[in-house]
Amino acid sequence: MICGVIDIGSNTIRLSVYKVVGDSVKNLFSEKTTASLADFRKKKVLTEQGISRLVYVLSKLQALVDNFDDIEVVYPFATASLRNISNTEEVLGRVKEELGMEIEVLSAQEEARLSFIGAAANIEAVSSGVLTDIGGGSTEVVLFDGGQIKESASLDLGSLSSYRQYARDLFLTNEERKVMDCRLEDLLYKQDLDRGYYDLTCAVGGSARATLALYNDFYGEHPSNQLMDIDDLKILRQTVLDMPHQDKMDLILKTKPDRIHTLIPGMVILYRIAKYFHTEQISVSMTGVREGYIYSRVLGRGK
Repeated sequence: MICGVIDIGSNTIRLSVYKVVGDSVKNLFSEKTTASLADFRKKKVLTEQGISRLVYVLSKLQALVDNFDDIEVVYPFATASLRNISNTEEVLGRVKEELGMEIEVLSAQEEARLSFIGAAANIEAVSSGVLTDIGGGSTEVVLFDGGQIKESASLDLGSLSSYRQYARDLFLTNEERKVMDCRLEDLLYKQDLDRGYYDLTCAVGGSARATLALYNDFYGEHPSNQLMDIDDLKILRQTVLDMPHQDKMDLILKTKPDRIHTLIPGMVILYRIAKYFHTEQISVSMTGVREGYIYSRVLGRGK
């Protein structure tokens, strides 16, 4: 069968279409729109402008799906973008009324579980580790051992929300990074997770992929490389933070122009999580919560 998911995040909304044959899931194509829903939140309420923006983007994706007769079903789901607002039901009602679309809002625990399932192919050979999914509005952290989830937590800080909270200009400064790091440490400490010493941090999501693209370009690695050394990432982070404004802009525009304002906050979050759990390497998975959703909802894995 051919099916799709619409992943409604705080920064981007993405349609991904998959071909499911037996137990295999193959991504056919994806379409991404930067909606920045977090920018339309006021006192934890998604504003009328934000709701209209959401409906508009979803209508465009719905029209795209309608062009393909082979797509049998599409599953729209939302993460922190709609989970962490006070008018969730109003938003869901508007989308259903105007588009006939029913959105599933994932809990933080379910988002973490689906991210783990989606990334499992990349980490199944690792005995223990940390998985992190850095979104626009939140960051999920999963500790796993022997292919099973031990603990999970959701941090109320993502690449877009941290940019909005801590950056006064287009790019995060060293001083702002230090304040953000303190907040991250505090959030992690309050979760009371087992810090231990883990073999690997596995990272999923757009912020992790953007960081990897920058890392590969900076160190001359092959574009297919998916591993980052934690000490090398620290050097990259500091080098980028110390760069003159124009050089920084040129570098990010060359690598990931659609994440010009969120790449550095996302990289800061990724480095801090890996360092907090004493891992020396980060593996970036090309699969995550969207694939996990298909594996779980369509193929029944992880139940």
